[in-house]
Formats: sequence, C-alpha cells, structure tokens
Amino acid sequence: LENGNALTPNFLKELYKDIYQKYWGPEMVIDVEEQYTWARIPHFYYNFYVFQYATGFSASEILSQKILENGKDAVDKYLNYLKSGSSDYPINILRKAGVDMSSPDPILAVTKKMDTLLNEMEFLINKLELARDTK
Repeated sequence: LENGNALTPNFLKELYKDIYQKYWGPEMVIDVEEQYTWARIPHFYYNFYVFQYATGFSASEILSQKILENGKDAVDKYLNYLKSGSSDYPINILRKAGVDMSSPDPILAVTKKMDTLLNEMEFLINKLELARDTK
C-alpha cells in the first residue's frame, strides 16, 4: 500500500503466516488454511467495526462504577438503557444512563481501571517471587 501496490491474497497470506510465526514461535505448525485466516476475520474489512469494542468497554466501566456507587438508581438507569433498544442514537441512550461518551470520562475511567489492575498484578507477581525466594 505504501508503495502504491494493491493488497493481493498472496501478499496477505504471506504476511499473516509471518505474523503467526513471529508471535507463536517456530514451534507452531502453521497449516495451509491458517494462512487464509485474514479472509474470514471481519475486523479487517468492516468499516468502524473494531472501535465498538473500545467504546463498549469504556461505557461499561462507567456504568459499573455508577451501579457500585449509586445502587438502585443506577441499576434502574441501566435497565432503562437496555430497554431503549434502537429508540435513539446510542450516544443519547448512554447519556440518559449516565455515560457521556463525548467527554473524556469513559476513557479516563478505563485508564484508571487498567492502572489499578496493573498495580495489583505487579503486587501479586512480587508476592509470588518473594514466596519462591523463601523456599
């Protein structure tokens, strides 16, 4: 693409095979069919498909925080959100549930959650290393 060339099935097959070998290691046996996995994964060719995972995860982090902090009121808003279906644009329905996807809050909430989880993981790894060192 960068050189003005088209993406051909053969190019994608070789690229995918190389990626498999790089990340799974030389021990991984790559069947002929594996090289064509790129053709069956919709993430690669559906417009704006993958971003839905990130936005959904971000919204759910805010929703779960609100439920834990505010109890029944937040649960009721969440249930109304679910009942809304396709009655309005998702951003408007989420706003009624207490999530403003036009603000940085959802991304900041996920960043904070990830930081907390990484700190917990580091603590547990250190604890395991200390336990191993005392044996």
